[in-house]
Amino acid sequence: MTSQEAERTEPAEESAQGDFLLYDGECPFCRFYARKSGFKTPGGEPLTLIDANRAPELIGELRKEGCGVEEGMVLVVDGRRYQGAEAMTALEAMTSWTGWFGGVSKWFASNPARARAFYPWFQRLRRAALWVKRRRGLDREGSD
Repeated sequence: MTSQEAERTEPAEESAQGDFLLYDGECPFCRFYARKSGFKTPGGEPLTLIDANRAPELIGELRKEGCGVEEGMVLVVDGRRYQGAEAMTALEAMTSWTGWFGGVSKWFASNPARARAFYPWFQRLRRAALWVKRRRGLDREGSD
């Protein structure tokens, strides 16, 4: 994935129709994971990455469907929604992992039980990073 592709975000109205990963672009860990992993859809196209901070309409739509976007990244593939650790496990099959980051990511995500066990720690890291940046996260007033 080139840096220009990594910076690409799609308008929520268009992206919500196809496969996408909704992540918190304010979190340096989430941003790194989403943009460096080179996810491909089952059809071989690059997975659309959506920074949740730029998609208030999509966040509102997901919340109306009962999806707590603050609980973790949201992956939609072939009309099925995955969130948090389940999304991480589904994403593992959508990339050709390389290098040290790929090896570590594959180790975490390849086992659903391991992903569920570690995902709460990833959430804590995200909250800590947002706290350091003085950001409130996605469940803030007025984000609907």
